[in-house]
Amino acid sequence: MKRGILVVLAAALIGGAGQPAGAAAVTEAELMRAATDLGRRYDSNYAAKDPAAMAALYEPDGVLVSPAGPIVRGRDALVAYYTKRFASGAHGHKITVREVHTQGEGGYGLLQFEVTAPAPDGSFHEEHGSIVAVYRRDGDVWHMRLVEPSVPPGG
Repeated sequence: MKRGILVVLAAALIGGAGQPAGAAAVTEAELMRAATDLGRRYDSNYAAKDPAAMAALYEPDGVLVSPAGPIVRGRDALVAYYTKRFASGAHGHKITVREVHTQGEGGYGLLQFEVTAPAPDGSFHEEHGSIVAVYRRDGDVWHMRLVEPSVPPGG
């Protein structure tokens, strides 16, 4: 059920209304390349612990629904979020793009991730989960519009 709601949300966020007249539709192959590139850059920036580079992967008003629950909106808030995340010692992030679906000037992807994250007791554990990511192309530049990870209980 949650996946269905997220797909509807992704479609609404991408929308075709903002597509310029005569703009070429995004192909699935192009979106897969963009999603894979953004995933690699996300992992690389995570390893470098670079909050500004992380935020730059998102649209200026991009949204992260963090696994802990808060909604992080906009690049300034994303920089603050990732600064805190890196200070916690989280590391070893890896994204795998499983599938993408196009719509207008973007689309959405279903991804898997793993990361070493801090536990409440200060120890570290491996987390594995899924991500729904909404992508948008602006000219030749791709950004993430929305990222919503989910971590299953005990994940």
